[in-house]
Amino acid sequence: MKFRRRKPIGKHTVKYIENLYKIYSRRLFFIAKNYVKDGNLAEDIVQTVFEKALSYPDSILKVPEDEIAYFLTAMVRNSSYSALKEQKENDHETLTYDNGEEGNFIEDPKDTYLQVIDLYTLKEKLSKLPSRQKDALLFRYVYGFKCKEIADMFHISERSVKVRCSEGRKKLKHLLDEDN
Repeated sequence: MKFRRRKPIGKHTVKYIENLYKIYSRRLFFIAKNYVKDGNLAEDIVQTVFEKALSYPDSILKVPEDEIAYFLTAMVRNSSYSALKEQKENDHETLTYDNGEEGNFIEDPKDTYLQVIDLYTLKEKLSKLPSRQKDALLFRYVYGFKCKEIADMFHISERSVKVRCSEGRKKLKHLLDEDN
């Protein structure tokens, strides 16, 4: 099995990216906020852009100085669209009762019928899964990490992450079907 290894970033490159952050972060924040309409999400997007710049410094070093603002703006725009898409895909609404209290259930708006999931039951069923599958599911679907990011964290292949998620979903579905 091969592990991905990135070459170390030099001090000069880190200083360059830090300088870019000092110069452009405020402007990029307002651009991101204009797209996503949420200050916290906009901050996350700007942070993600500079994390990507640090992860793949060769790409940002190849950009000419007079085009760096456009390059970073394009990265923010694309990250904003991705964040909005992901937010829409993972959008679940809390079930609110007639008296105004919020319940311990969520509604899945993707379903054509109302699907109510008991969060306590879901937690209980997740705890019955093997830790590898449970961790993969939590990082993928609760925390929103991509398979590649999870693979890097756990030092496994992307394929292993996908297999663990798939098997975990099947077992979780089976466990939930047993109750019904």
